[in-house]
Amino acid sequence: MIKDYILKIFFKLYNIFIFLLILLFIGLNYIYIKEEINYDKNKLQILTNNSKKINQYFLINKTFIFSLKDVLTNNLQLNELSHPAYNQINQKDDTYNILCVLDNIESSLTGIGKLEEIDLDTIHEIYSVLYLKPLFKTILNSKHDIKWVYYTSAKNFIYVAPSNEVWGKEFLTSFYKKEFWTNTIPLNNPKSELILTKIYDDTGKGYLTTLSLPITNKDKFMGVISIDISVNILNEMIDEDILIGSIYLVNKDDKIIASNKKFGLNDVLNSTPNILELSIFDDMLRLVYIEDKSKKIISIIRSSISQVLLLIFILSIIFMLCHLLILNKKIKLLANRDSLTSLLNRRAMRNESKKLLNITNRYNQDTSLLLLDIDFFKKVNDTYGHHIGDITIKEVANILSKNTRTSDLVSRYGGEEFLIMLSNTNSKKAYILAERIRNDISNLKIKNTDLKITISIGCTEYKRDEKLDSFINRVDLLLYKAKDQGRNQTVKG
Repeated sequence: MIKDYILKIFFKLYNIFIFLLILLFIGLNYIYIKEEINYDKNKLQILTNNSKKINQYFLINKTFIFSLKDVLTNNLQLNELSHPAYNQINQKDDTYNILCVLDNIESSLTGIGKLEEIDLDTIHEIYSVLYLKPLFKTILNSKHDIKWVYYTSAKNFIYVAPSNEVWGKEFLTSFYKKEFWTNTIPLNNPKSELILTKIYDDTGKGYLTTLSLPITNKDKFMGVISIDISVNILNEMIDEDILIGSIYLVNKDDKIIASNKKFGLNDVLNSTPNILELSIFDDMLRLVYIEDKSKKIISIIRSSISQVLLLIFILSIIFMLCHLLILNKKIKLLANRDSLTSLLNRRAMRNESKKLLNITNRYNQDTSLLLLDIDFFKKVNDTYGHHIGDITIKEVANILSKNTRTSDLVSRYGGEEFLIMLSNTNSKKAYILAERIRNDISNLKIKNTDLKITISIGCTEYKRDEKLDSFINRVDLLLYKAKDQGRNQTVKG
């Protein structure tokens, strides 16, 4: 019985362990989902902030370029206009040029052709352009990492800052083949929209992209105003260390403008899963985030380690407490039970008997006592050994357990002696039960032996307010009487 009970305890502990494992799984899943939600919120916030910074940067440059347009357009519409710098115009071979300096900001105007061939409309346009110099200076000093500001005229001259260069005809002609010009002229830009070029390598300035806007006067295309933006400042706007994925700033053609990863000139961003996109700068650009799923999982696990350890610690404490409670029950069981038969031992029997007798006295109930002793048990040990003796005691205990109720107290009171206290039972009923037990035991067969097991029983009923020791002494005398009268019998008194 003790083994069965211990087995039940083991399965109970095992069930608790499985339950705690399920709780751990649920807890880990909850922690991961919560951390993933926080990660995604943080990711979106970072990307939103980056997109706002980049969008703000381009909006400022847009404001610059439209300010240049407004000033230039107003100048072109003036009937009378001149500029003192025009008096410094020089002819060199088949180009003409003007070099200007304003507060250490140098600028140059270079055109193709002869001075005597310049018409009045072109001169008026040059005057208008030269008045952009203070605004050029303001833009270049704005700390927005703008490398060049320039106006390219349809009449084959260019005004650029900062510059002190005098360019030749071949170099000037090559300007009109570049993307900032070809994509902005009315043929390719009939709606006169703001144009952002793909990135290109400008020797000495690094990777650049150009923001350009066509200039018209009285519905006539005049030229293109442009700002060259360094890609470096765009890369700096993209947080590098916070997000584990790749961030790309791409144009409408999916060509990469900036990134927190290395990229080549005019690299195209291929379509891939796990993408988050944010449109910026009037949908001319997109901020694209490509997530590395495995690195994301690792990052979430790392950020949730403290919570996981806390969960494991709490569940471990719960398991330990449950284990201690079950262990305490096991200790109590072992302390109160006979190790061979799993019946109550002598000490536990006396304690429980006192409790039962208190109930008997309180409610005036009948209680009876049976004291049983295996006849000639010493001969069993001497003849067959202690192993068979132990088997005999266990088989007798099993018969006692089967013939009694859960409300009765059954104990191994001595070596081969058993004490049974029957609740709510008078001596007549107790005697009947004793005889049934005696008959069952007399029919007991021990395997591999020819043993004939018999028992002697003393049977008596409790007297009100009688002490336990007196009660036991009376039944003990009846047991000895049964032995004196030849054994294998029940004596009632």
